Amino acid sequence: MKLTPASSRIYLDKISEFISFLAVNEPLLDEIFSHIVLVVLSPLNAEAMTLDFLNDKNQVENMGRWGMPLEMIKNYVDIYNLTDRYPSTDTLRYRNITYVNTLPEWGEEYPLLKEFPYTTGAKSFIAFPIEKARNPVAAMGVFSRDVIHPDSEIESFLKTVGSVFSMYMFSQNSIPPELLKDGAAEDNADYNLREHVSYILTERQHVILRLIAGEKTNLNISELLGYSESTIRQETIKIFAKLNCAGRKEAAIIYRDQLSNSEKK
Repeated sequence: MKLTPASSRIYLDKISEFISFLAVNEPLLDEIFSHIVLVVLSPLNAEAMTLDFLNDKNQVENMGRWGMPLEMIKNYVDIYNLTDRYPSTDTLRYRNITYVNTLPEWGEEYPLLKEFPYTTGAKSFIAFPIEKARNPVAAMGVFSRDVIHPDSEIESFLKTVGSVFSMYMFSQNSIPPELLKDGAAEDNADYNLREHVSYILTERQHVILRLIAGEKTNLNISELLGYSESTIRQETIKIFAKLNCAGRKEAAIIYRDQLSNSEKK
């Protein structure tokens, strides 16, 4: 892939667009994935992506794919050991960016993928780390129609994309403390709980609700956020109580309604 003098400016513009998209839209994971492929990583001619998380059992578990044909997805396992040799495990173990420029073949470095060539026409796969508190917790992998070679600008760009994604998923927002106290909302007769989801839930509960709306299980969420499944289960019960809803499906509807109302304002 040949870079132009304007590459740095293009990368900065894409990062700015990504930040704005996350701040304004409160998107679900699949929406984030599509935006990353179609918009953020368009300078790299991206066509698909995958996201793998490291769980507390030293296993790497796929948490989502976008743009990959179904017949390709069926070829790849959803969970494997950190010691298994894959681009994502290399990225997590060594905290660096991994390049595979031999597609459709995965190369001699990855014998576990030898029988599963990636035959969409993509020429490169690049995996880069997602970090939380300076520790790698996930690997984001991108398929490109171009041959992507190691380059300092590209690496800075990908690391920034990873940092923005991590900040969105894991950071603490500034929420008025008085609105986070149980029962605070009920003191105001005009306060509609379901129309103010972002205020009546703690930041952790809001992230959990977003993942529930993305059809993630309690186990998925616990591994994604680094809490025990028991903690997630307790938080889920609190979310249902605060929203006065019967379960996950209704909670997801409330979340999506909140997004819809926010867009109309």
